[in-house]
This record gives sequence, structure tokens and C-alpha cells, in this order.
Amino acid sequence: MKKQAILLSLLTYLAFTACQNSGGTAPKAEASEPATSAVAADPAGDNYAVNTEASVIEWEGYKPGKYSHHGTIQLQSGNLGVSGGNLVSGSFVIDVNSLANADLAENPAKKAKLEGHLKSGDFFEVEKYPTGKFEITKVEPLTADSTGATHHITGNLTLKNITNSITIPAKVGIQNGSLMAETPEFTINRTKWKVEYGSGVIGTIKDELIADDVKLKIKLAAAAQAQ
Repeated sequence: MKKQAILLSLLTYLAFTACQNSGGTAPKAEASEPATSAVAADPAGDNYAVNTEASVIEWEGYKPGKYSHHGTIQLQSGNLGVSGGNLVSGSFVIDVNSLANADLAENPAKKAKLEGHLKSGDFFEVEKYPTGKFEITKVEPLTADSTGATHHITGNLTLKNITNSITIPAKVGIQNGSLMAETPEFTINRTKWKVEYGSGVIGTIKDELIADDVKLKIKLAAAAQAQ
């Protein structure tokens, strides 16, 4: 009986720890001072327009040891620069007002409440800051890793009019006038953009904490424009 109790306690501890660390498995994109572009514009390069209907940002936020929510954010516009068959520059505008929850689809009232809260002044304050932006400053090829990433992309991410530089892995493919760039799951620390509701940085008590790290995945689809 004692052994069963010990085993049950161990399993409970492991399950709780795994839940607490549910946001810790994805690589973290550390925020730093905004960077200047390391690549000069190539007048002979090609311009690729981002297809906003085929592009998306997936997000996930969570309360450690409790539950998580996930959903999507759409892009408003974007252009990418290609030179010598390689992605070298570009930017895209994030439609923060399009933020939507996916896991509460069967409970419209809770879904609307969560989306409203995330868009409020507690989080992204979309009435004042309806859009964000990511501007590429450097693209470096790498040996494909276990995630399938082929490049490291460094860029300035602006949210709530605050800009930080981050570096993220991405799988980039360019063929027959089409460009696809997709990241594996990564995290950013939301407090670096002053999204601090429920964070420990403002003294939130342990039982009410919302993780500072937010999981993201970015998918970009773009097509070459006629010269």
C-alpha cells in the first residue's frame, strides 16, 4: 500500500511538472536591442508579395500547471526580397486585431470573452496598436537540423510600438516563383513588449501567474511579382 502511495505521488509530481514546463520545450527567441539591416537592397533582386490568405501566425499561451489556450493571428500585408535565389530581406505587417482563439470554438461566449481580454489594454491594446511588424535584418543559411530549419532569420519585431530584435529558425524554399518560409515552434517573452498582465514581473501571485513565454509558429507564403 505504501509503495502504491509513493508511486501515485511520483506520477502526480511528474504530470504536474510536465504541465508546468509545457512552454519550455520550444527554443526561445531572445529579445535584444533593435538591429540595423545587414543587407543592402538589391535593385536587381526580385520582389515577392506575401499571400495573406495563405500565411498565418499560430500562438499559444498558458498558465503553468493549469491550462493553455491557442489560436491564430493573420497578416495584413508583406513583401520579401530575393536575390540570387535566396531570401535576403523583407517585412510583413501583423494584423493584431485579427487575433482569434481556436480551442474554445465550441463555447462562443468563452471564446469571445478571451479574445476581448487579449485585445484589451491588459494585453495587446488593439484599439491603440492594431498592427505589429516584423522586419528582416539578416538571413543566415544553416545546416538543416531536426526541425527541418534551413536558415536563421533575424529581424525587428514591433508590438505595441516597442521594437526588439529576435532570431528565429525557419525552413525556406523558393521555386518557380513561389516562396514558402515556415518556422518550427519557438517562444518569445511577452514582457519585453510590455504585455505584462498576469506576469511575475508585476508581482502576480503564484496561483494567478500566466507564463511570460508565448509559443509562436509563423508560416509565410509569397509569390514573385512581375518586374
